[in-house]
Amino acid sequence: MEKRTTKPEYAPYIVQTVRHLLESNREQIIVEVFSSMEHMLHPADLEVLANNEPRWRNQVDHMLDGLIEDGVVLENNGLLRVAEP
Repeated sequence: MEKRTTKPEYAPYIVQTVRHLLESNREQIIVEVFSSMEHMLHPADLEVLANNEPRWRNQVDHMLDGLIEDGVVLENNGLLRVAEP
């Protein structure tokens, strides 16, 4: 099996990006996460999946959903921000 970046490996980059942008939409966050992680992604992360999206994007999207479910990231009217303790 080819080396891939796991969903949990994306989490700190997602949180850092959301915190940096203060409040942003999902698309901007995904693009920024890619920019900050591009140098460390594996070839398998760049493969296009059956849904016509690269694997990395799918992973970031699912991890972002998990962070929202866990209350780490808050979503309101399509804008995301980090929940402060």
